Amino acid sequence: MQATRFGQWHRSLALFTVLALLAACASLPPAQPQPVKSPNDDYAYRYLTLPNQLEVLLISDPDAPKAAAALDVLVGSGDNPPGREGLAHFLEHMLFLGTDKYPEAGDYQQYIDQHGGSHNAYTSFEHTNYFFDIQAAYLPGALDRFAQFFIAPRFDAVYVEREMNAVEAEYQMGLRSDSRRGLDVLQDVMNPAHPFSQFTVGSLQTLADTPEQPIREDLLRFYEQHYSADKMRLVVFGAESLEQLEALVTPLFSAVPNREVEVTDIPEPLFTPESLPMLVQVQPQATLRQLEVSFPVADYRADYRSNPLAYLGNLVGHEGAGSLLSQLKAEGLAETLAAGSGLGWRGGALFSISIGLTEAGLAGQDRVLQLLFAYLDLLRAEGPQQWLYDEQSRLADLQFRFREQANPVNYVSALASGMHDYAPEDILRGGSLMSEYAPALIEELLAAVVPENALVTISHASVPVDRVSPHYEVPYSVQTVSAEQLARWTAPVGDTALALPAPNEFIAEDVTLVSEDPVAQTPLRTLETPRQTVWFGQDTEFGVPRGALYINFRSPHVGETPEQAAAALLYTALLKDAVNEFTYPALLAGLNFDVYKHAQGISLRISGYDDKQQRLLDRLLVAIDEASFSDQRFDNIRADMVRGLKNSVAKRPSSQVIDDAREALLHGEWGEQPLIDALEAISLSGLNAWVQDFWGEATAETLLYGNYTADKVPAVAERVNTLLAPGEPLAMPPLQVTRLEPGTALKYVVEVPHDDAVVGWYLQGAGDTWSDRAATALTAHVIKTGFYQQLRTEQQLGYVVSAFAWPQLDVPGLMMLIQSPNTPAPAIVEAMDRYLDGVDASLDEAQFLRYRDSLVGEILRPDKNLWERAEFYWQSIAKRETAFDSRQQLAEAVQSMALDDWRRYFDAVFMQQRRSLLVVAPGKAAAVPGGYGESVESAAAVKARMGGYTIQ
Repeated sequence: MQATRFGQWHRSLALFTVLALLAACASLPPAQPQPVKSPNDDYAYRYLTLPNQLEVLLISDPDAPKAAAALDVLVGSGDNPPGREGLAHFLEHMLFLGTDKYPEAGDYQQYIDQHGGSHNAYTSFEHTNYFFDIQAAYLPGALDRFAQFFIAPRFDAVYVEREMNAVEAEYQMGLRSDSRRGLDVLQDVMNPAHPFSQFTVGSLQTLADTPEQPIREDLLRFYEQHYSADKMRLVVFGAESLEQLEALVTPLFSAVPNREVEVTDIPEPLFTPESLPMLVQVQPQATLRQLEVSFPVADYRADYRSNPLAYLGNLVGHEGAGSLLSQLKAEGLAETLAAGSGLGWRGGALFSISIGLTEAGLAGQDRVLQLLFAYLDLLRAEGPQQWLYDEQSRLADLQFRFREQANPVNYVSALASGMHDYAPEDILRGGSLMSEYAPALIEELLAAVVPENALVTISHASVPVDRVSPHYEVPYSVQTVSAEQLARWTAPVGDTALALPAPNEFIAEDVTLVSEDPVAQTPLRTLETPRQTVWFGQDTEFGVPRGALYINFRSPHVGETPEQAAAALLYTALLKDAVNEFTYPALLAGLNFDVYKHAQGISLRISGYDDKQQRLLDRLLVAIDEASFSDQRFDNIRADMVRGLKNSVAKRPSSQVIDDAREALLHGEWGEQPLIDALEAISLSGLNAWVQDFWGEATAETLLYGNYTADKVPAVAERVNTLLAPGEPLAMPPLQVTRLEPGTALKYVVEVPHDDAVVGWYLQGAGDTWSDRAATALTAHVIKTGFYQQLRTEQQLGYVVSAFAWPQLDVPGLMMLIQSPNTPAPAIVEAMDRYLDGVDASLDEAQFLRYRDSLVGEILRPDKNLWERAEFYWQSIAKRETAFDSRQQLAEAVQSMALDDWRRYFDAVFMQQRRSLLVVAPGKAAAVPGGYGESVESAAAVKARMGGYTIQ
């Protein structure tokens, strides 16, 4: 409790005050329970229920640069009426398109974007979640517009018709997505009486507007039936006090109608009793070898304090010694494994185990299943283990105790959804609570994950099929599991290493904060030799006993050829595999580890609780120094990487176009096919030779940042030095970005195996000065809302429609991106061009200043947590911006730009003398824009014809 500023009170005055308060309290309603918050949480919270039964959580942070809000409605695709699949999702789209108070379709979006904010929504099976963030001073205006969604939306008939096309575009975009295709098959084999069996996205067919069934009437009916205050949870985060937030929220949201909607459990089982066990075989779009075993289980959401699903998921999904994955890898059967509850609904859940198979595992499916069921048998035989539960509980407590600030918009969205499931006091911790050991619940859950209750799904191109799913046209087959198959799956496994996990050696014990060193918060260079540079920075501002340790091993043998790049990628994958059995327990204990390839070398990163970091680092560096890879692991991991690169054709088409543009602009960036060719050609002996070359010329740059003292630095530096060769290293080739000259226009047509047309239009800034970066970033900030409003909402060119700043290293650029199922590429480019042509004239002084000020606010936004600050320093070191003032430099350049300055830059650089790279995937229309530049046949041709910005 905080002490009063008056010190001691006079005793009679204190007694009088207490009696007065007691008398006042006697006439007040009982106080509502308030959320328990982390000791490391400086926010103030208030939970309340409005007169219309809308439950609200208010969060106050006086220092917040941004405010945020989210409203979650307990309605989703599971509530779609028969014959109107996708209606809940469609309604989510429609709420953004005008209300009685704010009838303009783009008013909400424009208000938020002009004031440095963002907005979005999602629809799931049970929830529809709307959220936004904005500069803190503009929260009242945003909340007023937001509240109208739930009071008086217009459902304008014009936009009803147009927005159906957006839903159709979203559906078409997912036709090649294996996650959506797999769900379509799963829904087709479920009990048709269960709502989960229904199509969720919606399409022009399911949302068809007919005289017999007008879609607008169905929208209104659905809204009036389900959008009720008592089914809503609101979270508002702002810089105002709790009293001010309550005064702001109460009148706005008390106007939401309460229709007193009853929420009931779904009584139907997910699968009909006679259908399990079941074997489903699916032919995916990507080159997959996937085995998934799913079990319908009870709904444990009311038991969130016990969390039996988390207990089981942690054991089955463990990757350390003795785990199921460790045994599968040892036998060459699998590469990956994940376990947990992916689907849940009012009345049940689905516990799933997903295994990425090798070729041997695909051929030996029975052995994989035999080991899986043997591990589940082991867990049943051992029974619930309180020490394991207590260990998981201890980790959950540590996570909550030292919780750091998250992005406010993500925070409020997650809290609003969770408020439906957790008691008011548990709203902030419900998702990670493991405070009530309940062995009976664990035993009940273990009794459900048996072969007789299993849905087994095999995904591979070669499986036999005899059916096609209804909405995504996925070839698949279904068969009842025979007694003989069950016998094979449950046969004795022989001698294995399967066992319960060992006690976790990486759990932090010393969680004290070091004494502050005021000099060291900004990183200082503490060591510099020809082979190694070390930076150190101490930071306890966020109140967490954590730190981030980065080591960048740079070498000239990484980025000059696709063969070097492929070797580096393969080497890092093999290293991660070799250390996985001891880094996985560290991960569970809050110590994150990664090793990854970049353009100039390989980086190692450890972040999390600092107490056991040295132990983890020592083991990692020893493992790197002594690494030796077996033929089996080399072959399996190489094959897995090749398959992953080939699967890039299954990525979202707009993402593929972005990748192609990046390859054309960044020297040392290689496309999938050159990397595939290099991986298929390399041998284990060839990789070992490359490793020797890499380390022979490697240098190291290290940053320790966080809850450290300077005396930690020498031991780390000495340990890193053991990996480095003596002597002077070779000079590092510089990084390069393709330089497009004024008036340059190149057109690069790429092949993407999808029906949609995609256009990515990149316009490069005039240079790499701070003023160039500022003008380009400001241009993106100015145009993004109007670009979306005009080309998506009004013209309905596609579902993916965006314009954004797209710098490549230090070189600024603007990217406009559209993916469309119904508009050919030439029309897309013309629409983009017309939009740009009208931007200058549509912008007045007041609008410009709002955009400029909001961008400055975004640039100078304080770091939310230690990880964010450490990343900024690390990226600054990598870019040689070691004054660490890049944010201030950019903000000052933006702030100094007047409207006339920006207009001159925009006209000269983005209109008259463009530096243009147009990347086009024509899709089924096979139409390529005429004009708009000279055609180039490859990314390499772009690099070869243009000069480059040199970046050290």
